[in-house]
Amino acid sequence: VRISPRMELEMRLADSVTVSGATVTIRLRSGCTFADGAPLTASDVAASLLAAKASAFYAGRLANMTDVQAPDASTVVLTLAAPDSLFAYLLDLPILKAAETASPQPTSSGRYTYGSQASTLVPNPRAPFPEEGPATIWLTPVSDYAELVSQLAMGEISFYLAEETASSAVATSERYFRTNTLLFLGVNGSSDNPLCATAQGRAALSAALSREDLAGRFASASPATGALNSLYDCVQGSQPIGTEADLSQLETVMAQLGYAWNDQTGRYETPEGEPAAVEVLVYTGSADKVYAATQLQKEWSELGIQVTLTTAEDFNVYLEQIQRQQFELYIGELKLYNNMDMSPFMEGGGASAGIVQSEALAAAYTAFRSNMSAAGAYEAAFAAEMPFVPLLWRNGTVVHTRSIEGLTSSISNVFYSLGQLRFASADS
Repeated sequence: VRISPRMELEMRLADSVTVSGATVTIRLRSGCTFADGAPLTASDVAASLLAAKASAFYAGRLANMTDVQAPDASTVVLTLAAPDSLFAYLLDLPILKAAETASPQPTSSGRYTYGSQASTLVPNPRAPFPEEGPATIWLTPVSDYAELVSQLAMGEISFYLAEETASSAVATSERYFRTNTLLFLGVNGSSDNPLCATAQGRAALSAALSREDLAGRFASASPATGALNSLYDCVQGSQPIGTEADLSQLETVMAQLGYAWNDQTGRYETPEGEPAAVEVLVYTGSADKVYAATQLQKEWSELGIQVTLTTAEDFNVYLEQIQRQQFELYIGELKLYNNMDMSPFMEGGGASAGIVQSEALAAAYTAFRSNMSAAGAYEAAFAAEMPFVPLLWRNGTVVHTRSIEGLTSSISNVFYSLGQLRFASADS
C-alpha cells in the first residue's frame, strides 16, 4: 500500500486489505510483475513480510504479526497476536522476490529499478503503476549530515529527507509533510498536585492552551486535537479537543480543585493563599521543546496558573527524572507507528506515570483496535481522562535546491510526487 500526504490509504500491489479481528487478508492485484518480467506472487509477499519482521528496521512495526501464509498465488493471510484495525497502514513495505530477500541488490517491484551503474535508478518499464519522473536518479553516499548539507548547497545532490526540521542554507528550500510524530505533555498522576493528579485538572490545563497558536510558532507542526492523528478518516470530526483555548469552564473546574481567583494577585489560589502552579521538565538539548514549554508557561501564566520550568541539559538526566517520576509535567516527543498503536502511552509508560488506566478507557482502546469505527468513542474516553496531553503533530522535511519545484512527499514515500517534479532552466 501507499500512504498519501493526507494519510489516505492507497492500494498498490494489493487490490484489497481486509482486517477481521486478528486476521488480515491481502488480495493481490492481478498482472503485477517484477522489473525482469517475473510475476509477483503471494509467496513473494509472504517471504518479504517475514524478512521484514526479522530485520532490525521493521521488527518493531511488525511485532504484532505472528504468522504469514500464502494459501494461493493471489492471497496472503496474516495472523496477529492482537486485533489491529489499522494494520493496513503498516504495509507500505517493499516487496522482493522470495529468493532475493537477503540480496543486496534485489529485483525491483516499484517505480524505479537499478540502472547500468549501481549508483543510479532508472524507471522500471514493468512498474505496475508507471508514473512520470526523472529519467535517472543518482544515489549519492554521504558520511554525515554536514556533508549532506554541503553537497546540497554545491548542487551535487538535489534533495534529501530530514526527520526533523532542517535549517536551510542559502541555496536550499524546504517542504513539509505530515507525520505521526507527537509532541505531548507527559503527566505524573502520582503527584499531590490536583492539576496533574485529577482528570479535571489535566483537562483544564489542556483546555487552557491554544494549540493553534502553539503550532503557528513552529515552522512545521499542526495541532493535536486528540490521541490519534486527525487526518485519519476513522477519527475525522469526532475529536473533542479543540485547536483554540476554551476557558468557559476554567473558573468552575478550578473551584472544584480548591482554587479561587484572587483579583489582587491576578492568579488562582487556595484558601491558604497557595498559588495554582505546575512544574514542567524540559530537555534543553531540543530548542523546539524549550520553545514549546516557554509558550505553555506564557499562556498558562496569563490565565493565573503559575508555571515553573525545570531544565535538564543532559538527556540521560532528563530521561532518568522521567523514569523516577521526578516531575509533574514534561515535554515529550514520540514517533508513533502508522497504525496509531498507543501502547507506549496506554501501558504505564512515562507519559502517564502514576495514572491508572480505567476500565472504560482500556475497553475503548481495545474496541478501537478491533474496529476502526470505534475511534470516536476512544477519543471521547481519552479526553475524559487525559492520561497525557497531546500538543502537536510534528512534520517531516524535504530539503531541496531552489532549482526544484513541485516536490512533496508522504509519510512513507520521499519519491511521492516525482511526476510533478520540475527543474528550472539553467538561465533562470
